Amino acid sequence: MRATLCVLAFGLFGFGMPAKALARSETDCASAWSRAVRSYLTQNRRAAPDGTVPEDLDGEELAAQAWVDAFRPACRLEAAGDGRGARVAAAAAGVAILVRLDPNGCTRFLSAYMGSSEPQALCSMATEAPRSELEKALSPTLPAR
Repeated sequence: MRATLCVLAFGLFGFGMPAKALARSETDCASAWSRAVRSYLTQNRRAAPDGTVPEDLDGEELAAQAWVDAFRPACRLEAAGDGRGARVAAAAAGVAILVRLDPNGCTRFLSAYMGSSEPQALCSMATEAPRSELEKALSPTLPAR
């Protein structure tokens, strides 16, 4: 009886909600992308996205916030319903950071986490190309989700 009520309640409240209500928050999205990209660092693990290494606890807090803020534009796209665009924008942000902090991590991130078909070429391109060109080049190399 209790299991039936649980299934019924989930059906009424879970499936009855619009998809937007079930989506993750912008902060959760940005934190998840930040953790994912940081996990591919093999060097400069304490560095902020701009490459600066914090000297004290306040600096570490600011660096952690900078990591989250780096992915907020992509998460705004996700919140607006553009999942593919959000994924490409987050990948571009991650590549731009990783190519600066850990080029080997950049290649591993694109091949293992994003499933890109051209990780080496994209990481090389990211050192010189603007973000918009990087996003255009990234999009066709990422598998559909």
